Amino acid sequence: MNREFAFPGTRPRYAPDRVVDIQHIALAIEVDPVKRSVAGTATLTCAVIVPTKVVELDAVELTIEKVAVNGKATTFRHDGRKLRVDVPGAEQLAIAIEYKGAPRRGLYFTAPDDGYPQKPVMAWTQGQDEDSRYWFPCIDAPIEKATSEIIATVPAAMFALSNGVLVSDKTKGGKRTLHWKLDVPHSCYLITLAVGDFSTIETKWREVPVVYYVQKGLEDKAERTLARTPKMLELFSTKFGVPYPYPRYSQVFVADFIFGGMENTSATTLTDTILLDERAAIDYDVDALVSHELAHQWFGDLVTCRDWGEGWLNEGFATYSEYIWREHHEGRDAADLELEEWAEAYFGEDAVRYRRTIATKLFDEPIDIFDHHLYEKGGRVLHMLRHVLGDELFFKSLAYYLGKHKHGLVESRDLARAVADATGKNVDWFFSQWVIDSAGHPDLDVHIEWDPETMVATAAVEQTQRVEGRTPVFRLPTALRFRIGERDVDHKIEIAEQRQVFRIKLEGEPSQMIFDPGRVVLAQRKIDKPEPVWIAELHGATLGLDRAAAAAVLGKRGGPAAEAALGVALEKDKFWAVRGSAAQALGAMRTTTARDRLIKRLKAEVNPRARRAVARALGEFTLDPIAASALAHVVDKGDSSYFVEAEACLALGKTRAGKSGELLRKAATRESFTDVIRQHAYRGLAEARDDSAVALLAEGMRWGKPTQGRRAAAGALAQLMRGRRDREARDARERIELLLVDRDFRVQAAAIEALGVMGDPAAIPALRRMVDRELDGRLKRRGREIMRDLGEGAPLAEDVRRLRDEIGELRAAVAALRERLDQPQAEKKPAPKRKKR
Repeated sequence: MNREFAFPGTRPRYAPDRVVDIQHIALAIEVDPVKRSVAGTATLTCAVIVPTKVVELDAVELTIEKVAVNGKATTFRHDGRKLRVDVPGAEQLAIAIEYKGAPRRGLYFTAPDDGYPQKPVMAWTQGQDEDSRYWFPCIDAPIEKATSEIIATVPAAMFALSNGVLVSDKTKGGKRTLHWKLDVPHSCYLITLAVGDFSTIETKWREVPVVYYVQKGLEDKAERTLARTPKMLELFSTKFGVPYPYPRYSQVFVADFIFGGMENTSATTLTDTILLDERAAIDYDVDALVSHELAHQWFGDLVTCRDWGEGWLNEGFATYSEYIWREHHEGRDAADLELEEWAEAYFGEDAVRYRRTIATKLFDEPIDIFDHHLYEKGGRVLHMLRHVLGDELFFKSLAYYLGKHKHGLVESRDLARAVADATGKNVDWFFSQWVIDSAGHPDLDVHIEWDPETMVATAAVEQTQRVEGRTPVFRLPTALRFRIGERDVDHKIEIAEQRQVFRIKLEGEPSQMIFDPGRVVLAQRKIDKPEPVWIAELHGATLGLDRAAAAAVLGKRGGPAAEAALGVALEKDKFWAVRGSAAQALGAMRTTTARDRLIKRLKAEVNPRARRAVARALGEFTLDPIAASALAHVVDKGDSSYFVEAEACLALGKTRAGKSGELLRKAATRESFTDVIRQHAYRGLAEARDDSAVALLAEGMRWGKPTQGRRAAAGALAQLMRGRRDREARDARERIELLLVDRDFRVQAAAIEALGVMGDPAAIPALRRMVDRELDGRLKRRGREIMRDLGEGAPLAEDVRRLRDEIGELRAAVAALRERLDQPQAEKKPAPKRKKR
């Protein structure tokens, strides 16, 4: 039984009533990065919708000094959260609010400190979901859209970026005032300000300026990271049927950003941790993030969810746009890998945390629903919709939807109506099933066989998920693909019952029989068909994802024929990811011959992403000194790729080789992109069960260490202490609890997860204190979940750990036994007769 998403007592949240229509927001403010403060005037120009004597605004932890309406002072009441302004009986209102504040949310400040003396002085905003209210008075809800301008005064040596175009830029004395204006209405969570001493990199798409801002000295990294932005603008303008809708597109890198990126209208903010150096760019890019935030300029900014319960219309489309870009840039096989990553993220959340409908009104804070259901499942749903409609009608629908609702607000039914209007197809059933009314996904058992006498292929499909609560029997349009000779022959089918059998007459015997080619349907699946068919699909399926799926199945089945086929794929498949999947499958087999194939490939594989998978697979060979030696060589000597070297660290730890600790400690001193090598070295020490690493991990958590490494150190320390209740474990728990009040939000989040891993209910009071005082909804939500989990299941932690270890050792023993049984036995010679004495 999946857990409910909403906690007991959660009430539905809807868009607020509107008594005025805010048409324009003008901020004339001074930002002081040293004092960490903001002060100035917010002027809201409004049209009255219904006669009213009071306008209520959001203004949290701000000091309101004066309020005037239409140029005349007025009375107001402010309780620290809501500002109630008395207004005259007029059709148009100009509400001018003088205020000041030292925000704890919404507007953030960075500066050098004792731990990070090189950190730049910056100020930047983050409004989503409802945090603009912390730095200027507003109606802080997506439903309120207005044009905007910011006149920002900052220290003379600094620059300030905001939405739209730069109207003026003046310096007087020690201060600089920049005036930005956007004449396109947008929700106030998208209003942005970023202040810093930036370098400016300018390029163009068509006639639109495309500008990057980055800390001085990092210009090469910024250009490397964002180089494909103009091509993305061209692709999306073409695919979406609406050209990029703003006069300029800016991207700015800031320190300590609390998200990966934020799609502020015409001016995206990005974390500076993604800036690529040359070595990282060998086998890594951040195109997914860059394309995601860019796509929001259409889906989220131009057309905006009416309330946060419909947030998937922003985030699902932005997520699926990552696929659209990758498909265009690298081809379908590369894009399909993202689909599988999304599915794994969603399935994990659904199984371990909760199940919910994608669109929902039941949440405590809007940020609660910014999860894998909203992003990854939302993206997968759009991929299924594309296949239901076909490419032509899908993109026609998007163009119609964007054109019809340009500058407006939408709900899921608006997208369904747009599809119907553009294509004539009624997709209400689809949105009801996947978005609005139902939750979960199908679990499919599929059996496929071929009858040479009747020339009929039979596919028996059963939906095995529990049909309860909001989880239904699903309606699933899909296909069966048969390879007959050299041709793929596709037959469309639709699954609509709990059990169905499809019989398809074919012209000849199929060598391949693929259910749901490309794994379009979001489903957990078990597929049964003859081993020769799996092998044929591994070697020749048209789509890389289908070849990779065959590799995974053959790895689980085991046996000489499967291993031989995987060995061929490991060396010869044209797509690196299939070679990687073959490596993983060989690792799952755990035979000495599979190990030797992997060691050979670790040396020969030229693609670093495939090489990474080979290293990962060798980590499956627990207590195998030969596998450990191959990995130790990579850890000791390094690799051209950060990520291969990092993966080798983790895999070496998993082998639990005697000397792994020394090498991993050495690796933990190496600097790398996103601290990836140190992260994996820490995790490797935990996998190696190296209790002597406790002091190293505790030091790695210290303020002043790289943030990614701090988070990994907390997680690794928790893994080492999992299920333990001795003094050392108590000390480790208390160290991690201290991170719940860390100045780094990301480290706080890692500490919450680490306490969940440790499984000690004694952490509940510290978590409760964090939840009670914390402003960030993400931390509050996850803290409540972990408290619930610790209260329910903590006593089982040690038993689970012990059982996991026993299963791992048993699997290794079974693999070794299977290998001996699979090897042909030498003919036994009779024992020589002894001579009688």
